[in-house]
Amino acid sequence: MRRILSFFALFRGRFSVFKKHHPILKSENFGEFLATRASFIAQKALYGYLKTRMGIAYPNMFQDDVFVQSMNIAKWNIYAACLSDLAIYMAANAFGDEPDKSKAVELATYWHHRIIRERFDVAEDFNGDTKVFLKDFEKRIKTVDWEAAGVGEGAFQISPPALIRWAPIDPGYKKLDEPLVLNSIRFAWQAIRREYVKLLDRQRFLADWKIYRKEARLVEKS
Repeated sequence: MRRILSFFALFRGRFSVFKKHHPILKSENFGEFLATRASFIAQKALYGYLKTRMGIAYPNMFQDDVFVQSMNIAKWNIYAACLSDLAIYMAANAFGDEPDKSKAVELATYWHHRIIRERFDVAEDFNGDTKVFLKDFEKRIKTVDWEAAGVGEGAFQISPPALIRWAPIDPGYKKLDEPLVLNSIRFAWQAIRREYVKLLDRQRFLADWKIYRKEARLVEKS
């Protein structure tokens, strides 16, 4: 059990579903919401699927080094997919009907890239290449339909298939499980979307972001 808890250390921290969360008034609030909710959904989806499929054998699988390695690869890839979806959804809602979509692109890209670099690059158990995640996001964001992205499941196109792709489950079982697994993660995202809309103070956040983005650019150039 200790090994299971340590394995999911990525997902623990300041976020709790039972904790009162602060309104999103500032840019740092935006980044914190994105990082913690994406990690929560990644954990909930991956852990829930494996536990359901493996049953009582699930804890014992953490004694298998090959399984643990596969789980490690899965958790980071699913987390990255969740960050991609949520960053686009949050930026689309933050700018609402703003005709200049480059503003939403800048906001989503800044926080997606920053979280990838800060949380992935420093993690001892991450052995992948963050450049892949960054490039994939930059490619994706060029084709985003920003009006659709801010409504319902419009932005959540990457994380559901990522769960199916990366979960260390026999392909035959995955094929059977796919409809239920996809629905489970789509359902989980609903609560996150409702929470974000409730917590976001768009006017105050955008005023803060206007200043924050200028300061961030100066830091990057220095």
